[in-house]
Amino acid sequence: MARLNDEYLKYLSRYPLLTKSITAGILAALNESIASLVTKDIKTQKITVRNRTIQLKHVFSPKILTMIVYGSLIVTPISHVMYGFINKIFKGPNLSKTKKIGQILTSLSTVTPALGAIYVSWLSIINNYETWSQDIKKIPLVVKQGLKQSYFTILKTSVMTSLVSLTIAQNFIDPELWVVFFNFVYFIIGTFQNIKVKKAQQLKQEKKD
Repeated sequence: MARLNDEYLKYLSRYPLLTKSITAGILAALNESIASLVTKDIKTQKITVRNRTIQLKHVFSPKILTMIVYGSLIVTPISHVMYGFINKIFKGPNLSKTKKIGQILTSLSTVTPALGAIYVSWLSIINNYETWSQDIKKIPLVVKQGLKQSYFTILKTSVMTSLVSLTIAQNFIDPELWVVFFNFVYFIIGTFQNIKVKKAQQLKQEKKD
């Protein structure tokens, strides 16, 4: 385990953005997979082998792929750049209390709102578009409605989570590992939120049936 950790840190040092993106993609896939397993949102795929039909049960869905894209290609590069910029402004191994507060306030007023808006926008798109052949012109309207309905709820949760996470990161974690640490934090919280949403959707569907 120690060797695996050393290898990971080595790659993180050599290829910081790539390593963070791969990590975020894996966590995004795990988020959706775990939530599907817990809520028993299981898919069945029929395959034919030597004239025999076999039913394979799985949790894979198009949403897993879209969340991998979000985690690895969208939110991680953006957070990598933004946190990198903030850590350059508030540079040093031993920041004063005033600078730590300034760092937290800067992050909460820039990174947190931006990532929250991106998250809500992305979910609005993937939840309202069955196929990409649908009218692309409707995307701004879909995003606007999603932000209006969910943004401030997500932002409130994100601010509280970021405040605690930043305080821990400032005192115990190397700045280069911040994005990875935040990815793990949001993976845990996001998985619980995803489970809650799936259960609510299932309950709503049961009432309709």
